[in-house]
Amino acid sequence: LHEFIDFEILIFLLKNPSNDDDVELAIEFIKECGQKLSQVNPRGLNSMFVTLKNSVNKSSLSEYTQNMIQILFAMREDEFKENPSIAPGLNLADESSQYTHMITFDTCEPKPLLGMIHIQ
Repeated sequence: LHEFIDFEILIFLLKNPSNDDDVELAIEFIKECGQKLSQVNPRGLNSMFVTLKNSVNKSSLSEYTQNMIQILFAMREDEFKENPSIAPGLNLADESSQYTHMITFDTCEPKPLLGMIHIQ
């Protein structure tokens, strides 16, 4: 997938940075994708970190979430070495054979009835 969808997800999660659950999910997402995002779009990733830093300054988040943000900043300084973008030893397809899927967050429409069980 193109990194554009990653940033759309992060923007969605950080739309209301006073919600601990959304911020914690965004932090975990950045931990997993941060190394790759810092390579392909460092300015975009920097804007996500600015949003996180501003949310800490507002201090409407729990102390636990604020600590998670501080740890994420430390991981960023270490270039996300604990979470490499591609696991060592992973055998990927040749770059000429790879295809990047371009989807957007808006085109994914939820199907509420798919999560329901109908007993007949």
